[in-house]
Amino acid sequence: MALAIQSERGILRGEASLEFAMGCAGMGRPSRGSVVRGSGLPVALRLLAQRRGCALGLLGLLLAGSCLSPARSQDSPSAAGPAPSLAQANGAPAPAAPSAAQPAAPDAEAQVQARVEQVKAAAAAVRRRGEEVFSDFRQRGGRWFQGENYIVVLGSDGRSVVYPPDPRGEGLNYRDFQDLGGKPFGRQLLAVADSETGSGWVHYQWRRPTAGDRRPVWKATYVERVTAPSGRTYLVLSGLYEPPMTRAFVVDAVEGAAALLQREGRAAFESLRDPLGPFFYQDTYVFVLAPDGTLLLNPAFPALEGRNMLQWPDAGERAAAAAAQKAVLRQGSTWTTYRWPRPSLTQLPERKTTYLRRVVLPGGEVLIVGSGLYAGG
Repeated sequence: MALAIQSERGILRGEASLEFAMGCAGMGRPSRGSVVRGSGLPVALRLLAQRRGCALGLLGLLLAGSCLSPARSQDSPSAAGPAPSLAQANGAPAPAAPSAAQPAAPDAEAQVQARVEQVKAAAAAVRRRGEEVFSDFRQRGGRWFQGENYIVVLGSDGRSVVYPPDPRGEGLNYRDFQDLGGKPFGRQLLAVADSETGSGWVHYQWRRPTAGDRRPVWKATYVERVTAPSGRTYLVLSGLYEPPMTRAFVVDAVEGAAALLQREGRAAFESLRDPLGPFFYQDTYVFVLAPDGTLLLNPAFPALEGRNMLQWPDAGERAAAAAAQKAVLRQGSTWTTYRWPRPSLTQLPERKTTYLRRVVLPGGEVLIVGSGLYAGG
């Protein structure tokens, strides 16, 4: 069944999965404001650029203060306490004040890990029992199908083989599916399954299978490639609706970007910049640094590209940033904590925890790729 739906972001085309058809078909034009917005343009940077006297080219001004640190109000995300020092770059993030939001509570990390383990267990069942296990996946209330948590199986061509919410969705092809923002998540699922690891996360906007709930929300889906005893290759996947950002998502994004850079070198920058690509979702994006601290790529704040990110106004922060830089080059990876504005909001910088990884390009060039999560998730 071909489907074309008008949204505020344009025409969505492709064969309809049941998830899409039941949630969207017949809906017509979504009501204004119903589309979940992606990160979009860095609004914060544009507003800050309007403030005379602010040298926006310096990372330190964005993170540590100077003219970008007006008096805090009670509504400011930083009002709960002082900015954590970057001196914790090589250790655990500095504890915030008791009322400050923390990145990804332990139960959130556990929820994400549980979904990964569920998919891996389902993939192991397919590897061991083959197609006969598919009937178990469809059993509502069973191990594999609990409410919004269910296992989907696709063929290697993207065609749906198991779709527990409604078997009528089986046989539809995910390959050309796009979310309501135009992200081609169907092809991204296939690309992850076709990667060297054969597994990973894909993030997109979708509607819950709950009847009457047409709100598009962010969904994170974990996919794993598996070969059944029959010799057929399948994609086993399951997703979380409105998941909090976790370190697992950040590491997955950085490792995926690193693998792309290792294959394509700097030619991969175009893919890393793509707002509809796999590395740009919610307030998450991937950036790339040179070993000397020069920012080579930042799709959320492109005006900073070419600047040296080690030029902190404060001597202590400058030393901590340099320590993090040395740590990632020496150890291969590290975590660091600092303050940075969200690309989707107009608020001032807030606490961000970032994962950095060293990567060697085909020609031998060494770069640093990173991504992070904000304190509020």
